[in-house]
Amino acid sequence: MLETFNHWLIFNVALVLLLVFDLLVLSRRSHEVGMKEAAWLTLFWTLVAGVVGVWVYTAGNSQQGLEYVTGYVAERALSIDNLFVFIVIFGYFNLPKNFQAKGLLWGIIGALLARAVFIGIGVAVITAFSWFLFILGAFLIYTAYKLAFAGEQEVDPSKNITVRLFRKFMPVSTEYDGTKFFTKINGVRAVTPFLLVVLVLGTTDVVFAIDSIPTVFGITDDPFIVWTSNAMAVLGMRPLFFLLVGMVKLFRFLQYGLAAILGFVGLKMIVEEALHDFHVFGEIGDIYLSLGIIVGILAGSVLLSLVLPNNEEEESAHAAVGGSGSDDA
Repeated sequence: MLETFNHWLIFNVALVLLLVFDLLVLSRRSHEVGMKEAAWLTLFWTLVAGVVGVWVYTAGNSQQGLEYVTGYVAERALSIDNLFVFIVIFGYFNLPKNFQAKGLLWGIIGALLARAVFIGIGVAVITAFSWFLFILGAFLIYTAYKLAFAGEQEVDPSKNITVRLFRKFMPVSTEYDGTKFFTKINGVRAVTPFLLVVLVLGTTDVVFAIDSIPTVFGITDDPFIVWTSNAMAVLGMRPLFFLLVGMVKLFRFLQYGLAAILGFVGLKMIVEEALHDFHVFGEIGDIYLSLGIIVGILAGSVLLSLVLPNNEEEESAHAAVGGSGSDDA
């Protein structure tokens, strides 16, 4: 079993070393990340996550290995929804493209710290009050409903509490000074927009963590699996952003797929807590079933987005053609 101090130590030391490697090697030079580089980095972090999965399987057992893979896939899928928010944040602060990779990296470091706290709190509460799983399950179902039917929620970085506090108590520069957090204006120490970007990314991820962490708790109650699957999914978020940022409009049904995943996990959490020893195909078989359903929903939503025509875009195109024709007349 992977619940000894040594296992926690090994993984967390490896995680810190990976972050240092990313910061000092992969992100040492501020530059615009192209599609080719993003694809290679996405492959690299996926392989790293795979290595962790093999270690979990061999050092633990087959159930923990399957739970890790299922949790990782679910977290990776939910992280795609973050891309839309990142685009809004970068646009609001006019963050130059060559600074975006490093900004995301610092935001990811903050996100990992926040998620560690959330997971610790979640484990403590669930251990003390098992009925809390009913609340988490209901919350996931409610979140799924909002994601599917409430429409897109607007994100306004200017209303972020961190940004408002810094602007109230410290001078804030309007110009970037590379990727420095602080600069000087007429000899006075001031916050750079780059630091505000990092803080907004980190605090915004806290909101996403409220949805995503309960999702993994719906897959496994093993805190080590919850943490490792979360951490590895977050590490791969940065290159995934640059890989998919130009294709976000292609995945118009993705939010419904993510809503279905949240709803499924929430319902699963409630049923399993209500019927403690209930299993459809046995304990291991049910994990395979969950993995298959999550992958199937994700693949189906992407496939539908690619296959079905976008009527709104077609209508806009026809309107534009019709308008230009009338002008010519």
